[in-house]
Amino acid sequence: MLSPALFGWLKTHDMCATRFSALQGSGFLRSGTPRPFLVLAGAVLVLSGGIAPLSSGMAETRPHQTQHPKTPPHTSHSLTQHASRPAGHAAAPATPPSAEPAPAAPKVDTAQPAPTAQKPATPAKAEDQIAQLSDQLAKAKTPEQAHGLEAALETLRAADISPTTQLLLRRAEKDTANSKPDEAVEDLSDAIALQSDKAILWRSRAQMRLVAGDLNGAVQDLGAALQRDPRDAQSWALLATVEEHRKDGPAALKAWQKVMALNPMADRAHKRLDALHIKAYGQPT
Repeated sequence: MLSPALFGWLKTHDMCATRFSALQGSGFLRSGTPRPFLVLAGAVLVLSGGIAPLSSGMAETRPHQTQHPKTPPHTSHSLTQHASRPAGHAAAPATPPSAEPAPAAPKVDTAQPAPTAQKPATPAKAEDQIAQLSDQLAKAKTPEQAHGLEAALETLRAADISPTTQLLLRRAEKDTANSKPDEAVEDLSDAIALQSDKAILWRSRAQMRLVAGDLNGAVQDLGAALQRDPRDAQSWALLATVEEHRKDGPAALKAWQKVMALNPMADRAHKRLDALHIKAYGQPT
C-alpha cells in the first residue's frame, strides 16, 4: 500500500511539473510503446490496491498536455480492465488453447494375428496326433526311430494333465523311491478321481499295483487303460508282464503279440516272443 508521503509528492504541483517536464524532455511521452518496467510497476500497483491514487495524481498533470489528447496507451487500458474485475476472478485467455486431437487407436490386423505361446493340444487334436504317431511306430525301421516316436506319444498322452494331478504323480514317484508302493497307489487313485479319462493314469496305477503285489488290481487298471487308449504299446507290454507273474502264459503271449503289432522294434529279434511262447505252450518238438 502506498504511503502518505508518496501521495503528497504526487500532488505537489511544482514537483509534478518538474517530473512531467523531465519525462517529456526524455521523449518518453511521445513514444506509444509501453516500457516493460512501467507495465510491471502498474501490475504491482493494481495488485496492491494503489492504482486509484496514482491515477488521480496523474490526472492533475493532464492540463499541461496539448489540447489534442492522445488515445491512452494500450497498457493503461489493460490495467483499467484488470482493476475493474473482482478480486479472485482470473482473466480468460484471449485465444483458448486448441485441444490436441486424441491419438487414434492402433488398428489391429485381424488377417494376421500376432503369434502367441503355443497352447496344449486339445483332446481331439491330441487323439489325431496319437493315431498318426501310432501308425508311424508300427512302421518304424530302426529302434532309434521307435524310441523317438514312443517319447512323442508319451508327451501327447500326458499333455492335458492338470497341475493338481501332476502334483499327485510326483508324490507317487517319491513314495515309490522311498519303497512305499501302497501310498503311491493311493496318490494315483486320487489322481484318477480327478481325471479318470486319462489312460496314462490307469497304466501308472497298474504299475504301482504290480510293485505292491496286487496283480488282479493291476489287470483291472490295465483293462481300463486299454479301453481308453487301445493302441498304447506300453500298456500291452505291462499287461504281458503282469500276466506272466500270474502264471498265465497264453494271456502273456497274447498281450506281447499285440505289442509286436504296435511296435515291431520292441522285440526285434523275437527273443521275448519265443520265450513267452515256450511258457504258454511248451518247447516245440
